[in-house]
Amino acid sequence: MRGTHSPAAMDFPILRTQPGERPLAYLDNAATTQKPEAVIRRLADYYSRENANIHRGGYPLSLRAEQLYEQARRRVQGWLGAASPREVVFTRSSTEGLNLLAHAGLEAWAGPGDNVVVTELEHASNYYPFQRQCAVRQVEFRVAAARRDGSLDPEAVEALLDGRTKLVSVTAMSNVTGFRPDLKAVIRAAHRVGARVAVDASQEIAHHRVDVGALDCDFLCFSGHKVYGPTGCGVLYGKEEALAQLPPWLYGGGMLERAGPGGTAWKDGPDRFEAGSPDVASVLGLSAALDYLDGKGVSALFAYEAELARYLRERLGAVPGVRLHGPDCPSPILTFSVEGWAAYDVGVLLGRAGVAVRCGAHCAYPLMERMGLDGSCRVSLGIYNSAADVDALAGELERMGRTGYVYSSP
Repeated sequence: MRGTHSPAAMDFPILRTQPGERPLAYLDNAATTQKPEAVIRRLADYYSRENANIHRGGYPLSLRAEQLYEQARRRVQGWLGAASPREVVFTRSSTEGLNLLAHAGLEAWAGPGDNVVVTELEHASNYYPFQRQCAVRQVEFRVAAARRDGSLDPEAVEALLDGRTKLVSVTAMSNVTGFRPDLKAVIRAAHRVGARVAVDASQEIAHHRVDVGALDCDFLCFSGHKVYGPTGCGVLYGKEEALAQLPPWLYGGGMLERAGPGGTAWKDGPDRFEAGSPDVASVLGLSAALDYLDGKGVSALFAYEAELARYLRERLGAVPGVRLHGPDCPSPILTFSVEGWAAYDVGVLLGRAGVAVRCGAHCAYPLMERMGLDGSCRVSLGIYNSAADVDALAGELERMGRTGYVYSSP
């Protein structure tokens, strides 16, 4: 694949270089993706010509902003294959969506003697909110063990399910190894015992199409900034009947149907969970990101990325002293260690050479412990990466394996 160029790279201003400048090999996409010019322009256009608060003004500028906001909700509905825009709740991030679900879901459905199931694959955001709320409400917190290589057997989840299981929350793609659990098997098993299922699609959303109808999950969340949209905007999808059973989590303006001496009533649908002034600009930016992906041909972009993932595993696997972690299959997310080097030192030296990777525990402490790792380096691909980025990473790692390594200074 050497010499292959991404069909999307030139759409991202931060990756453009002037003659004589060192190219940026940005390989930390699992943390956040860069933004195409179309998204940046959409944010500027909103603040330049459309900025107003919504649900509060009867003047044309406010009404137009509200119309655009609801159009974005319908855009996300279509992208996810949801049955109704009322199933799309805008949040600040996956983290906020999962905290909302942990607080409101356990308040609505769980009590002493019930249980909630997660797995060792989970990011902190899909683990600790449920652990904390289980402790507060005297609900048993059950954790399905991962395999030593970081994969997960669906039977490990099924073994923990019983008639008192109220919720199962599982990642669609590990942010450490890129492993993708058999979600349909987990969802079928959970539904057989009457439990609801939440899917953390924070990583999955940037590499594969997600269809909530086909999955039959009850909830799903993702962060916009990991699918080429702005920071500050996330999505919590929920089946309409399930959302209707949840109490509010945040209280304030915009979510009240009625308030006064006669009592208080909350709005139905997503408004109930969107208290306060929303980040309209970021929501419109997320919609623009989805438009961008569709306009470029998202299936072709994901296929290109999958080919690059195969090259990544092959290239790094051939570097002396580099140990790859996780299941032996190509993935856009790959963790590795370098013999004789601490993960943090590897990350710093690569950064000085213009190669951006993540180092540490990746906010996935149970999984790192299961895999026997104190820390590791993680490379994660995006649609704008190329074989040249992979070669730059591998070249620097090869230098580390030599005596007297000196990084390539800018």
